[in-house]
Parts: sequence; C-alpha cells; structure tokens
Amino acid sequence: MKRIVLFSTPYNNENFQEILSLIFPTSMKNKHPLFMPSQGIANTPQQFFDDWDCFANEFNVNLDYVDNSAIDIPNEEEKLKNSNILIISGGDPFQLLINLRKSRLDASITEFTKKEGFILAGYSAGAYVLTPTLEIAKLFNDNYPGGKKYMTQDEMRDFTGLGIVNFEICAHYSESSHMKFLEKYIKNTRNEVKLLGDNDFIVIDL
Repeated sequence: MKRIVLFSTPYNNENFQEILSLIFPTSMKNKHPLFMPSQGIANTPQQFFDDWDCFANEFNVNLDYVDNSAIDIPNEEEKLKNSNILIISGGDPFQLLINLRKSRLDASITEFTKKEGFILAGYSAGAYVLTPTLEIAKLFNDNYPGGKKYMTQDEMRDFTGLGIVNFEICAHYSESSHMKFLEKYIKNTRNEVKLLGDNDFIVIDL
C-alpha cells in the first residue's frame, strides 16, 4: 500500500474517524507510525502528543516521534527508514519548512515515499509542505486579520515545497472568508489548487 492523506485539522472534523482509518488501515500489517510535530518536539505543546497517542491507541498501535529540530539528525533519519507511517502536524508551515531544510529531513521524507509500502499524512502545515509551493500559505499569512500570524515567513525567500504531490492545497478553506484574495492567485498559478475545508480530505492511493 502506498498512500498520501492530506487534510486541514483533526479537531472539529466530522470526517476525522474516516481519516484515521485511512492513516492506520487494518489491511496494513506491522504498522510503525511516526508523528512529526511541525515546530519540532521541544516547541510543541504536550497536548499534541497526547492527542495523537490517543488516536493511535484506537487502532492498537504505538506511536513514536520524529524531531525535525533535533541535534542528532542521523537518529531521526533512521527512524524514518524504519517506519511505514508518517504523520506531519499542523502549525507554522514556514518554520516546518525551515526545520526540514536545516535537518535534511526534507530529503528523508522524499526517500520515505520510495518505500514499497507507506502512508504519508499531513494536515495544515504538514500538508502544505508536501505540495510544490507554500505560496498559498504565504498568501493566508499576509492576509491574516491584524497582521501576519507567523513572522518566520520573513526569514524565507524560497517557498518551494517538497513537491511530493503535484498540486497546491488551500487548508482551512472558507469561501466567504478566503475566495476574495485567493481568486486571482488560483487563476494565475500554473498548478491545480485543491480547496480543503476543515471537514475535507484528499486521499491518493498510488
């Protein structure tokens, strides 16, 4: 099985149980899942870990963690080599991409998708980094009420994503709130854009 699952959020999502069944399918034996918090382990609230431990326990699997801000990067790379399920969390998409580039785990994630069997899931920030570009995340950040939410955007000049999928996504999409500033971008980008509301998800079986 080779599968990619993209969604906006695990919270207040009426389809989340279906999403979990796609991430932890009964047909996959010997599951070895990893959870990657977008900002690194040290900068992630404990509640994120508790929640995902609980989600994984529903499927009788034990969840390990991979740290994109770790000092001992070879250890984190080894974890990815030995896993077959990777979940990348939401959060700050720019810090996530910065961390992946610094740690070289961006290349490790690409290698992960060359396994004979894998499931790669990303939500919000974790979904954005798998696309060709984070320009829509930048557009959202530039239009955040009251000013930019993530100042890490200003540390970046290159918003190229990992390109594991060949389309862009708009996470947390609401037509009434977002179409006004998205319309021109969607018209001009060369990539297909898929709009993901908080109850939406995309599953790609390769």
